[in-house]
Amino acid sequence: MSTTTFDLPSLEGESCVRLISSALRHLPGIVGVQVDVENKQVSVDFDSALINEAQLIQVFREAGYEPK
Repeated sequence: MSTTTFDLPSLEGESCVRLISSALRHLPGIVGVQVDVENKQVSVDFDSALINEAQLIQVFREAGYEPK
C-alpha cells in the first residue's frame, strides 16, 4: 500500500470534501481518503498495483481541482 498527499489550494468546505471523496472512493485500489480542509490537503491510501499517482491527479483535475 502507498500513501500520498496532495495540496489542493482551491479546497473549501464540505461540498469539496464530498466531491473529492466520491470521485476517489469508487476507483479500484483506493483504500482510504482523508480530506483536510483547514490545510487544503488530501491524503490517499492506495494499492499501487491497481492505480498510480498520475491517475489520481487526473481524477482531481476531472473534478475541477489542480493538485500542487
